[in-house]
Amino acid sequence: MGGKINNLIRKAKADTEEKTSIALARRLFASEEEAKKEFVRFSEKLLQIERWNYASGVSSFRLFDKNGDKAPDRSAAIGDFICIKLPGTGKEDWVKIIDIYENFDEKVLTVQPTYNPTEKSLDKSVTSHFFTDDSTNNFCLQLIGANINMYVIGLNEISNTKDTKSILESARNSATANLGHFFGVQKAEWTTFCENFLEKKN
Repeated sequence: MGGKINNLIRKAKADTEEKTSIALARRLFASEEEAKKEFVRFSEKLLQIERWNYASGVSSFRLFDKNGDKAPDRSAAIGDFICIKLPGTGKEDWVKIIDIYENFDEKVLTVQPTYNPTEKSLDKSVTSHFFTDDSTNNFCLQLIGANINMYVIGLNEISNTKDTKSILESARNSATANLGHFFGVQKAEWTTFCENFLEKKN
């Protein structure tokens, strides 16, 4: 089976070093027509980053434009930044939107760890995230018949212990990236996100 999302899943499953993660939620609708209608609505919601907070378990998300200014009232675009606060990590993490892919049955928003665009002493070479900028996170909506699938697929998830200001920050990044991954904390959080994004409890 082709498609961008299935290719991402295959790529994640083929990683023998376990530097990937896949979180998934599915929602079945009463008919294919209803699913198509809801897919359009969820596709719009995927670009409304501030609304992600209603889908989150305990994480928070804020959208910033390419200049590092807050942009809460518009849809996300390539080049924008997202500030993410994951539970228990001790600091905010930054990603940049590097791609938005869409066709009739798929929508994928891809982000990459990046620098903090709001810092006064802006150093674009410093990645402000617990993963290095080799990694990507892919927020994926997939329409299959009367089903809508929501995935969060992480690729090349390598702990960032280089772009840090202290030993404590290096330890924090390593713990968040590796221990969080190992104990399933991140997957559990993203699975909750996917379920809430599809409004399964409603």
